[in-house]
Amino acid sequence: MVRWHLDTQRDDLQAAVLDFDALLYAESVAEELEARDAGLYRMLDEVGPAYELQYLEADKRPRDFVIRPVRIACQNVIVGLAAFAHEPSIDGMSVLAWQTCEVPHVATHEANRALAALMLCDAFASGGTMEIRFDRPANLTAHGITAKSGERVDVDVTYRGHPEGGRVPAGLRRYGRSVGVFLGMDDIHAISPREARDLFLAVTPMPADLGARVHEAYRRGVASPERLCFVLLSQIWREPELDFMLAVSDRTGSILRGGADWRCRGQRQAESEIARAALMIGMLYRRLDTKDGAGDTSSPARVLEDNRVGVTWQILPDVAAIRFFGVRAGPVPWQPPLSNGRAAIEGAATITVLPRAILDSTTLHMASELAREGLVAVVTPSDSDSDPDEANRAGVLLLRCPDRLGELDQAIERKLLSARISRA
Repeated sequence: MVRWHLDTQRDDLQAAVLDFDALLYAESVAEELEARDAGLYRMLDEVGPAYELQYLEADKRPRDFVIRPVRIACQNVIVGLAAFAHEPSIDGMSVLAWQTCEVPHVATHEANRALAALMLCDAFASGGTMEIRFDRPANLTAHGITAKSGERVDVDVTYRGHPEGGRVPAGLRRYGRSVGVFLGMDDIHAISPREARDLFLAVTPMPADLGARVHEAYRRGVASPERLCFVLLSQIWREPELDFMLAVSDRTGSILRGGADWRCRGQRQAESEIARAALMIGMLYRRLDTKDGAGDTSSPARVLEDNRVGVTWQILPDVAAIRFFGVRAGPVPWQPPLSNGRAAIEGAATITVLPRAILDSTTLHMASELAREGLVAVVTPSDSDSDPDEANRAGVLLLRCPDRLGELDQAIERKLLSARISRA
């Protein structure tokens, strides 16, 4: 079964898979609708007000075992509601509410995909086994008057699991079938760690080349699929950055776990070099892929919603470079202001970039060889003393990253710290 839109300008949204069996689809929708009223009441009249009273208006941050409501909205339309908490008795996640819907302006199954991504990231960060159960009992108690709205909250209730009989929600199972992940097969009341791993990979968007490297990485034991997906979804390392590190370095596993011990100086230096290169690539990619409308005089307002250009990339592991495709026409960003060789990109062109801390003779030789195939640039930190005229004489552009070396290292240390503390 597929979904056809009567009014859409994006062909890629047409014919998205709803389910692979019409009977299963009808049964799952009926099962979902039967428990919808009870689920909405639980979210809107119990979990939501209790959380608002105890945490939002008290400016308190909840611990991971507290029942936390999650709401996903798109253009003022709520498309997903859920409530979950870490359950210490099973060292896993307990889900007490899961409500999603399909709306015309949102991609098929996007509500289930987004909620599943949030839930799995929470399960990973909580440090449990990644088992997610829907039949665990829980107590919720809250009494008082909210400080801002002045509403009286009296909640004292015991839950016996998810409203759909404590089973894996029908909507989530339907989404799983649409992406080839069958949920609740080991236990109808739970998503097993094996199923959670497959679901994590399914909900994490990544290009085909990066997906292949991620699969190869966890096959070789570089990192677990959960950690690789969490790193991408939490944006600790972005897609081109992770793709570059997996392609050119054998230190990626250590970087994803938070980096080598500070006393191992040689390993730290090697990881810093690869992390600096990846960070500069990520910054340049966002610069090339973003269409900033600040100077557009045809529009009365500056629109920042989905202003991506659609740039794609390919890693060249043999020379530790990245090639960008579909770059919009215009001057190449980050060229030094006094450079004599300022260059521009023609529409939908490609540019090959070698990220380096300094421009040495080896890099210059590799770049000049690549320049026979098209536009090539070497990107360095802004405080690098590399000579742009030397690069121009070799037919290569020298680009200055806006950040200095010390600022890059500070950003890298923040990423390593996030990676170290991301899983309890």
